[in-house]
Amino acid sequence: MINAKLVTCGLCQSYYSDPRQIPCSHSFCFDCISGRFDEESLQLSCPQCKKLHQYKSLEEFHNRCMRDGFLATMVTQFKRTQSRMSLTPSVLSSRPPSTFSHMSPFTSSTPIPRTRTQEIDLNNHAQSSSESSTPLVLNQQRSSSISQQPITHSFIAKCQSCNIRGDLIVCNHCDNVICIKCADEHQSVINSDVKREWDLCKAQFQTVSDKSVRFSQSEEEATNKARSLQTFISKKSDKLIQTVENQKNAYIDTIKKYLWAYKQSFAHEQVVDEYESIDKRVEDLLNKSTDVTSDKVDDFLFEIEHLESRLDNLNKTLDSNQLKFPLLTLPEQINTSSLFGTLEFIPLNSNVSTTFDPCSLPMTNGYNHSQAKPEEQDYACVDSSSKHFPKSFLSSAIEQISSLSSNFHIPKKKLLWQIDYFSVPYYVRTYGNQLFICDKYGSLAIYKLNKSNDIRQKPSLVREIKLFKDYPILPATDEDQTIIDSFVVYKLWIIVFKRKKNELHGTIYLFTHDGKLIQNGKCIHNHPSRELTIDTERNILWSLDQKQLCLFYYDLPDTQQNNPEEYFHSRCSHVQFSKPFAPIHISVNKNVLAVLDKNRQAVHVYDKRTRDELYEHVNIYGNSTHFCWDMALFSDNSLLIKLDEMSSLKSGPSKHIYLQLDITKKNNIIGIIEETDAYGMMITSTDEILIGVRINTKGIIKCYT
Repeated sequence: MINAKLVTCGLCQSYYSDPRQIPCSHSFCFDCISGRFDEESLQLSCPQCKKLHQYKSLEEFHNRCMRDGFLATMVTQFKRTQSRMSLTPSVLSSRPPSTFSHMSPFTSSTPIPRTRTQEIDLNNHAQSSSESSTPLVLNQQRSSSISQQPITHSFIAKCQSCNIRGDLIVCNHCDNVICIKCADEHQSVINSDVKREWDLCKAQFQTVSDKSVRFSQSEEEATNKARSLQTFISKKSDKLIQTVENQKNAYIDTIKKYLWAYKQSFAHEQVVDEYESIDKRVEDLLNKSTDVTSDKVDDFLFEIEHLESRLDNLNKTLDSNQLKFPLLTLPEQINTSSLFGTLEFIPLNSNVSTTFDPCSLPMTNGYNHSQAKPEEQDYACVDSSSKHFPKSFLSSAIEQISSLSSNFHIPKKKLLWQIDYFSVPYYVRTYGNQLFICDKYGSLAIYKLNKSNDIRQKPSLVREIKLFKDYPILPATDEDQTIIDSFVVYKLWIIVFKRKKNELHGTIYLFTHDGKLIQNGKCIHNHPSRELTIDTERNILWSLDQKQLCLFYYDLPDTQQNNPEEYFHSRCSHVQFSKPFAPIHISVNKNVLAVLDKNRQAVHVYDKRTRDELYEHVNIYGNSTHFCWDMALFSDNSLLIKLDEMSSLKSGPSKHIYLQLDITKKNNIIGIIEETDAYGMMITSTDEILIGVRINTKGIIKCYT
């Protein structure tokens, strides 16, 4: 009997109707496979093997769906057999059942039903029956692993393995039609494949299981360390809060003691009582004039004289002691990392101590290191995490920056005010009654001063502007990152020099003071300019050329022009430097200009008109642990230099010292400022110092005097 699975369509689960074979050799009903054809893309995905077939037209699809005559004949024969079996049930019941119900090489979960096949001989049916008897006897002697169904009439077809006509069976594993002779070999191949896949799955499962166990252990260890760190932070926080509370109570007690002493010093109740007593006795004495004697008069005069002396003493005390009220001064700036440490993430299997000490774990203070300074490549950096530098060496460098002011007994500059800025303040500029703050991507904030060039009062925010539309939402790579290298303001325009981070040339943009790009306000700048600085006294734009080692300048117009870019096509040389001079920053005031030499750590001061060098100052501070990176000029030609701590530039927040030098030959230090993560800086026309400081991804502008 033909197996019903051989004549059943895999899509409609019915007997094949007009079976057609597609190019991947799988057969389906023509109506079923036509419904799976996509007429828009002219593609057909085989429902069985998922292979994609591409056609040029619907007509080609119809032509390439070849009619499967073998299946059509099998369906016809199967239906005839089913009809004959329904008419002659006695014949079917008289046939002996197959003794081959199970085949050992095949698993019980995937039995292979066997289909007896026989050649069709319509002229001699008896001969066909006799030919089928011999294979039946041979099959009964095979292993009892192949399940067999009762057989009446069947077909003989070619085996897909040996390509020989014989008795056929269908493999449930791969749906291949094979003969009885090839069944054992085919099953051994299937068993070998299954065993190989099972071994791979077993090995992969073991690997995943081992990793899962290790991850669970690491997770538990990390959780315990994090819990211990959290406990340490909580205890440290409680201790700090308690310290603040104790300090507050101490201040309150001091105020109360001072108040009590003040009241005792200026108490006048006794004097009032004494005065009222004398006044009453004098009044009584005058009313009774008969009792007045010389002795009583002397007593009264003595008491009155004593009262006058006490009043004179109290009056002198009031004149010498003014009324005072308590005032809490601002505390010195303290780096929070010195209270908690620096948080770092280290592998659990690293070479660290197995005993957990919360005090030894560094903790971060929330600084974002993704925004690095564009000047960082010029520093000689020391990585604090490197094993080549002992802890004592790094700690000594950090201690020097905090003890520099105490060693030289330098007075600290006074903080007048500070304002918040929504980004990192790289550039701080003033013009007239406006304060301009910009980051390296073009985020501009404009503040209004109370009066023109009056920095003493805290300014108020006017507007926030994005100068460029291509402001990055996500940080770009170092090679593609476009940054603002210079930002200056003078009476006509805001001048911005923008370039790629790995290039020295770029583009100069001209904006109005409201942040709008002016017409023809874009000029390609092919010179390797390190810095642009405006000279408002002479309408000159100064420029440092690192390649030619020269200081150039551009003459700017005094009034608005139609083609302002013409002024940036030609430049004039002012001072030529010789190697190994490495100019990196420039500062100007009314009379002089200063250039910082990175190699020698020296500031050269020149007369603007005569171009003569007036003096130079070499960095001798910090015992080579601090790098002079920036400077500025006061109105009296004295210097403000910025020293960066070399050992902290790559491992955490950068620490900076600003030293104000006098104009003597010794360049004595007369003022100091200590900051963390400081970026933009400038000195105003009235000698106030403006410094931009980064706090996480935002910033603060501080004004010192």
